[in-house]
Amino acid sequence: TGLNWDRAVGILAENGFTDFILNACWAGTAHYDSSLLSVAPEVATRGDQVKECLAACRKHGVKLHVWRVCWNMGWKVPEAFVAKMKREGRTQVDKDGMSEPKWLCPSHPDNQKLEIAAMLEIAKKYAVDGIHFDYIRYASSKFCFCTGCRRRFEESLGSKVKNWPGDVVKSGDLNRKWLDFRRKNITAVVAAVSREAKAIRPGLSVSAAVFSDWARDRDDIGQDWKLWCDSGYLDFVCPMDYTTSSHDFRTMVAKQLKWAGKTRLYPGIGLSLWPSSDRMARLIEQVGTVRELGAAGFAIFNYGPSEAREILPLCGMGLTKEREER
Repeated sequence: TGLNWDRAVGILAENGFTDFILNACWAGTAHYDSSLLSVAPEVATRGDQVKECLAACRKHGVKLHVWRVCWNMGWKVPEAFVAKMKREGRTQVDKDGMSEPKWLCPSHPDNQKLEIAAMLEIAKKYAVDGIHFDYIRYASSKFCFCTGCRRRFEESLGSKVKNWPGDVVKSGDLNRKWLDFRRKNITAVVAAVSREAKAIRPGLSVSAAVFSDWARDRDDIGQDWKLWCDSGYLDFVCPMDYTTSSHDFRTMVAKQLKWAGKTRLYPGIGLSLWPSSDRMARLIEQVGTVRELGAAGFAIFNYGPSEAREILPLCGMGLTKEREER
């Protein structure tokens, strides 16, 4: 609000920030000129947001990563698109048969193709520095048990599941195979995008915002981000460590450094979710923890008017001020 891209990115650069992750793409909507997704109506009045932001980033020497919300149609996605996906059996269903019409099913081949194509379109159209996955997961542990998931899981087994979904949710060998099936659906998209995007634009960074507890979340939401790091699919990873607890933040980052291995770790700091009274002090403390533990950097969620006016100028006075080489 009140800033154009030139000024918004200029404030980042002036205060020592190196990269900007632009939220410009959801499961069914693009805030740029897309031939695959519905184009947000704001583009007609405010312009192609990737093009305009990229121009500002180039001017100010800031790297631009375009952020895509995967599978989730929950914000500014045309109702006609949502209805079409549900009608075609492409949305998620929980174990009790209740529909989640705002989430695309990750096992559906057409949904996987759409996710991959949408990410690759960005890499083809724009000379950006990176593409960034968000919501690259299932909605929760309750999903997805649609008829398509059953059919595709049974095909992967080579046999029928007698009692659906009861037999796959209780502990045992079938449950382990089911959880692996879910993980593979998500990982297939990450792997394909990483491989093909880098062929399209060598040097492009592929990154992801992920849940904080890999050991638990790989089962709960099918997000096996340690595997993505180990396999070289990601150039950096941003666990969403959105806590006000200094102890919890330190514990999470210490674990995540081991899980990330050789992949750069930029812990996500949840600044915009904190009470305003002590945001700066808490930010200084958490950035200090990141640096003490040896992470490659940090990411702050998110960039809004108050951050531009109040937080970034204070960061630039010390926390992110360029240090003179000695």
